[in-house]
Amino acid sequence: MRPTRLTVLCVFSSVLLFAQGARTAPASRGLPLILFNNDSDDLKWAAYGHELLWSPTGEKIPIKPIRSLEEYLGYRIGPLADTAAKGLAYCGNFGLPVWELKRDRISALGEDPLLPILQYWKRDGRAFYFSMRMNDIHHETFNWPHLWGNFQRENRGLFLKPPSDEQWKTQFLPWLDGNGKKPTIAPASLAYDYSRADVRKQFLSTLREASRRYNLDGVELDWLRYPKFFRDSEVNAETITAFVGEVHAILAETARSRGHAVRLISRLPDSPAKALAIGLDVETWLKNGWLDAVIGGHGGIFSASELEQWVELGHRFRVPVYGALERHHFGVRGFAGTASAENLRAAVATLWHKGADGLYLFNYYTRSEYPLLDEFADPSRLVRAPKQYFLEGNLDVSASGSNGTRSVGPLPVDLKAGEKAQVSLIVVDDAAAAKDVQLEIVWKSAAGFAPPTVRVNGQEMTGMKISAGKSSITSSISSASLKKALIRGKNQFAFEASQPALLTALSVRIIP
Repeated sequence: MRPTRLTVLCVFSSVLLFAQGARTAPASRGLPLILFNNDSDDLKWAAYGHELLWSPTGEKIPIKPIRSLEEYLGYRIGPLADTAAKGLAYCGNFGLPVWELKRDRISALGEDPLLPILQYWKRDGRAFYFSMRMNDIHHETFNWPHLWGNFQRENRGLFLKPPSDEQWKTQFLPWLDGNGKKPTIAPASLAYDYSRADVRKQFLSTLREASRRYNLDGVELDWLRYPKFFRDSEVNAETITAFVGEVHAILAETARSRGHAVRLISRLPDSPAKALAIGLDVETWLKNGWLDAVIGGHGGIFSASELEQWVELGHRFRVPVYGALERHHFGVRGFAGTASAENLRAAVATLWHKGADGLYLFNYYTRSEYPLLDEFADPSRLVRAPKQYFLEGNLDVSASGSNGTRSVGPLPVDLKAGEKAQVSLIVVDDAAAAKDVQLEIVWKSAAGFAPPTVRVNGQEMTGMKISAGKSSITSSISSASLKKALIRGKNQFAFEASQPALLTALSVRIIP
């Protein structure tokens, strides 16, 4: 007998809920299910006269001097407070700490501009985390004052590849003062060198001051802004481990003085091995009991991600693992997924499927998409919604600012005549019970191109529709045989080419 839609909903929801019950729920550590990172551009850009607030969609949002808390909240945080995102990780250091921002354009927020923001967010039981970028290098690109504070200007010798005195005088100072062009700066040369005690001391000092100023629920160490802490031949995990131990000690003392726990979470590379390669020995941090949660990865890879490795490691020490979604990756060059609600739902469903205990959102500043957060947090709603699962592109990691810390997807796949190839895609829904299931495959093509044969989990897809574009051919199918072939979990797609072929996109759309 064919299962009813209600049966499928109950089965899918119970699978997710059972898995979550067997996991390490964020609530077990006093953490929210959804954690939203705000880069604080809505504050610092207003403070320094930027005209437009950045958005991952390219939306042009005018930003003005802040005349009231309500006006500030309208940019991002006010609408967010009405969603399932109960945790806010607010970037408080980005070149200089937030309390050192220029005040004249944001004076309505008071002597410490972050304080009223924190107080607003924490009412009604929401949680506030001070997010620290551990090696932000935006100052390599921009000469903005909030990226070049006194510490950067006065301690340029602490960079991994500091400019010479002559370069500083003749190139950097004119640029910083707005009187010269940007110097040629090699990537990550102006990242801090964590082998230098003064670098570690500066970050610890910022943390102590933040803990003194604010009644924090926790601190996020964002190791992905930027993930390089040593020269290539000098990576030293013991140094970073000792530093994290000092961070933990500061938060433990803060917890004693505040009378409540102050959680420590870390945003980390796409796998434990990738983290260790740059000096982040997360297993030792977990063994020592220093972390309350792990945020696993950059958030741009889903079906092909290595999140399961973080889940296994975190759960070994009863620490929850957040799956990450980086909104900016959707629709950018080299990434197969577009920024539709269906793609976003599929990405989140895949994170839950891979064992995530919670969801972490980065660069998710599209207010029209905020209602999706309630779906993301609720399996019974997520299962009822259409989704489009997609293969990820193989981003040029050498140019993506990831320093080897990012996983890559399988696309594009280059087939030669007579060759066979195979890719896999996770589908979480029960395709057999869905109203409709659609497979779409895009090939780069020339005139006279014949697409390869396609098998889904060993079953050949016959009768595929072919549509031609200027430089591509799209093969698609929606049939009973496709529904029957697809399984919940990892699906194998096999191709056999009679002539050269380049696979550039593959997606499965599910209409429950």
